[in-house]
Amino acid sequence: MRQGYKVVDVDAHYLEPINEIANYVDEPWRTRIKSINPDRLIPMTLGDRMLEGRIRRDDMDYSYNMGVTRPNQVSTVMSRLGVDASILVANRLVTFGHTPVRDLVVALANGYIDFMLDQVASPDKGIYTMPIVPWQDPEESSNIIHRVAADPAVVGVCLMSSGAYPPLGDVRYDPIYRAAQDHDLPIVFHSAPGLTLVDGASPADGFQRLIEAHSFGFTASNLLQLTSVLMQGLPERFPKLRYVFQESGVFWIPMMMYRLDEYYLKRRSEAPLLKGLPSEYVLDRFYFGTQPLESPKNQHHLEAVFDMADGTKHFLFASDYPHFDYDDPSAILKLSFLSRENKADVLGNNAMKVFNLRKGGVKAWESTLQPRLMTSNPVKE
Repeated sequence: MRQGYKVVDVDAHYLEPINEIANYVDEPWRTRIKSINPDRLIPMTLGDRMLEGRIRRDDMDYSYNMGVTRPNQVSTVMSRLGVDASILVANRLVTFGHTPVRDLVVALANGYIDFMLDQVASPDKGIYTMPIVPWQDPEESSNIIHRVAADPAVVGVCLMSSGAYPPLGDVRYDPIYRAAQDHDLPIVFHSAPGLTLVDGASPADGFQRLIEAHSFGFTASNLLQLTSVLMQGLPERFPKLRYVFQESGVFWIPMMMYRLDEYYLKRRSEAPLLKGLPSEYVLDRFYFGTQPLESPKNQHHLEAVFDMADGTKHFLFASDYPHFDYDDPSAILKLSFLSRENKADVLGNNAMKVFNLRKGGVKAWESTLQPRLMTSNPVKE
């Protein structure tokens, strides 16, 4: 709870210990993972995030030896940030899209969700998670979804959006989307950077600094996937599926909505499945995590983005904790152009509807909130 608002964080990272996940992996991968440095199996992300000059975060230590690496730390961090519920996303597996070994990523995907459900997730405490499904094997990904979807802690299906080839609107991935739709789970496209300062985000070469590759790469991977998902007609192929894009900020959204509209009107024969403008689909079933929320000097510019993308209905608070650029709920609370009701929607109510956190009933974390502080009732009982 933060200033009387219910807060749902749709993108909090758990620094999963690969050697412990290996206990949930079948042989022969279990022994192999345990016997070598995981960096030899899973590519590391780009750059030095602890480089001097970064924003100081004295309340945490972002490293793979510290940070949120133990289950009992999750509730502590949530309390510190004023978060009532968190949807945890893998951290080490963010580079899944750059791992070509199919049976390895399938093994790790199964091991990760089993580890999270056994050791970390706890819906009564507001701790939820999602399977990270490998695009490299859509059939096995669908099997993972069917296997864990009924668990109350599973509230979505996550695809790492960097590195996927072909892009994620392709019919090749239909088994993943069909399984998610069957279980009423939203698809989360979580952006990721390229692997090095040279490739940045796959389409760009020549970046020499983290500041270049990081600021561009996370947005670029979601620009690519949104284009593919819309123009390949995914919302028509799976009309009940909801789509969430994370870790790209919000300013790119109206730009892509209206750029895709412009070219759809000029070449609509090349998007034959669409029955309306791309922007109309975005304003129907597409949602966006806010982090890292841009902070222009003139707040009216951010207000215009909220207006163009109908942000009070389609934006979801996300912290991206414990990364160096994480946001806490004050990123939303300080926006003077939002009403109290609007802030309540972005901070928690929108996420309650998109992710169906009440699967299996009202959880203790919500029912224990003081009634006078409840800003609204997001879903009907």
